[in-house]
Amino acid sequence: MFVTKPRLFLEYIFQNRFIVPSFNVSNLEMARAVIEAAELENAPVMVQTDFINFNYAGMDELSAIIRSLAEKSAAPVLMHQDHPGKDDNIFRTLRRGYYSVMYDGGHLPLTENIAGTARFAEAAHAAGAILETEIGQFGGEYQGGHAITAAAHDTAEMVQKGGADTLAVSVGSMHGQKSRLDLDLLSRIAESTRIPLVMHGGSGIHPDDIKVAASLNVYKVNIGAALIRGFVEGLEEGAALPPDHEPRHQQILRHVTAKLRDIARHRLSLFGASGHGRKLLEQLVVATDDMTERVQRT
Repeated sequence: MFVTKPRLFLEYIFQNRFIVPSFNVSNLEMARAVIEAAELENAPVMVQTDFINFNYAGMDELSAIIRSLAEKSAAPVLMHQDHPGKDDNIFRTLRRGYYSVMYDGGHLPLTENIAGTARFAEAAHAAGAILETEIGQFGGEYQGGHAITAAAHDTAEMVQKGGADTLAVSVGSMHGQKSRLDLDLLSRIAESTRIPLVMHGGSGIHPDDIKVAASLNVYKVNIGAALIRGFVEGLEEGAALPPDHEPRHQQILRHVTAKLRDIARHRLSLFGASGHGRKLLEQLVVATDDMTERVQRT
């Protein structure tokens, strides 16, 4: 199911205290693998793209692939725009049916970040979408080698003034690198914000920290590097297989897809999302409209 009621999707995950992995994809094999994994695990899933994916595959082309697969799926699939690269891409993805988008202002002074967040929160909400914003920087692949840790007082001010639905906070994770979270800081941020939180650089977060994060208002963890590694390894393994009855390139790519599907299933299970797909789907189907208020812990 292609999810068009993002707040109901968010509310279910937040209230049931599990984490949905948001898989970063750049081609058909990646998108198909994670959506098939969600079906097999009876789990909701988020499938996301960023400016690097768009530069490679094209915004129209990649968005159409994901949406087509989601519309045919028995799993609830929410399409998310990750790091946009430039602000105009947020408007472009909203026009292409993304119901979850990110404003990437973590590198800006807080006042500018809040102002930008407020602007794009208004645009997202007008389109029926939810907005993710960011405090701090995660470092690694997108933002250089050094992370900038989020401050609890900054996150509280952002939530009060920015109007975003979810908040990505830098508390130790980094794009493409193994990490441990500062769980004390995460706990303080959860207490001061009370809205759904997001972790970037999720491929390398220690499994023990993931389990705790779900209890500290984290609803979404981004997974990119694990799929990239799996894709490359799958190509190498597939190329080493003896030829079978089908065209060689299809044989190799089927092996890649199967490997990525297993990686995605593991993350869905680890994050506690497995088993929630049909329950959430029932709520999405019954509801005539999305929620109008921001999802928040009382």
